[in-house]
Amino acid sequence: MSPVISKLFKMVLLSLFDQHLLSDPLKFGFKKNSSCNHALFTVNKVIDHHIKHGTTVTICTLDIFKAFDKVNHFALLQLLMDRKLPKCFIGVLLEWFSTSMACVRWNGQYFFLV
Repeated sequence: MSPVISKLFKMVLLSLFDQHLLSDPLKFGFKKNSSCNHALFTVNKVIDHHIKHGTTVTICTLDIFKAFDKVNHFALLQLLMDRKLPKCFIGVLLEWFSTSMACVRWNGQYFFLV
């Protein structure tokens, strides 16, 4: 799907099934009115607080960007079934995952990702 159609499709799915897709309130990603900027703001505030009080701040980060390329879609669908999401929602995702493809151009060559 094109990025625009894909975003629109995601917005429709979220509007229909958002009550089934609750997550921990301390998580920032993939939530309404929440973004990476909110998480960074929170981290900065915590660091400022500890520096003002003279305590040591140690931060560990993990780059999991590549992890999203390796998502086991069937394990994800199983988790959604365990959460009792409607079968029609799971069916739409299964169809989307099984027919989606992306094309990437790198060094002048095209690669198709399924």
